[in-house]
Amino acid sequence: MSEVRLHDVELMPERTLGGPDDDEPLRGRLTFGWDVLPADHEGVPAEWTSYVAATPGRTFRHLLMVCSFRPETPTGRGTFRHASLGVALSTPDDGARPVARLIDPGERTRPVAGSGMGMSFTVKAGLLDVGMEKPPGATPEKDEWIVRGHGASQPNPQWEFREVKGFPLIGDHPVAALVELVPDRPNTAEVLVAAELEHRNWGLRRYRARLAPSPHTITLSG
Repeated sequence: MSEVRLHDVELMPERTLGGPDDDEPLRGRLTFGWDVLPADHEGVPAEWTSYVAATPGRTFRHLLMVCSFRPETPTGRGTFRHASLGVALSTPDDGARPVARLIDPGERTRPVAGSGMGMSFTVKAGLLDVGMEKPPGATPEKDEWIVRGHGASQPNPQWEFREVKGFPLIGDHPVAALVELVPDRPNTAEVLVAAELEHRNWGLRRYRARLAPSPHTITLSG
């Protein structure tokens, strides 16, 4: 059974022209946690089990991570619009790096209601009348991504998170990677989190936090 322990993350604002003068970090809005599990852990996707079975003689770890976004507070203003989680896999020997062979999710979606409407234009008595019409075959909903993964078979996988209509960027968002280790070396993962929050007074503002060094450097193997 996985035991993900969440840690508070301080988000440091990036300086921008026209932004506020204070550089106070944003606290209490984002937590991050992880767990490193065996590749044959019972909770891994079935295709991961097949992949490991088809590549004997290699060593893998299931790296599970959770970003948890919290609602706005009186001391932590702003609404999450977009965020990213980047992982840099490494060993002390720069010539050999662990690789995220498979990632999950590649894409996580939610059904979003669309207007399904189009514009209609008619001229009556010399006046342009603009109306709304539903085109034939229009669908009331479409799937929009809320989490998207990049970097499979690379040493630096990344996930993006965003809000979509009807689904604010709040709550727990788990992601995972099947990491192939470099044998006979310490394997670690360094995490970088970035986020965009919209504020009422000065619009979008970017924040980032590098979750390193220890205790936020993730040890994959000793």
